[in-house]
Amino acid sequence: MNFYQTLVDFYNGFLALFPMPVQWLVTLIVLVALVSAFIGLVRHNALFVIILIVLLPVLIPVLQHFFADLYNFFLFLVGQLKSTSPR
Repeated sequence: MNFYQTLVDFYNGFLALFPMPVQWLVTLIVLVALVSAFIGLVRHNALFVIILIVLLPVLIPVLQHFFADLYNFFLFLVGQLKSTSPR
């Protein structure tokens, strides 16, 4: 099982804890929290960015797969947000 499928399974289990009318709000909160956490990580850890740039040639295949799975997960979250939002 790949990283994306593990994230989706975990998220669906987490989302099942909440009633259907509230699931869109939980998804929105999770999405905003993930984006703000990533921005905070990059902003406050300049060393992280420098090491990433230095090691980038070696890490390109790993990062491509990781960010592709992460992008698919964000698309899944946005799709969940659209399908469960109140109309």
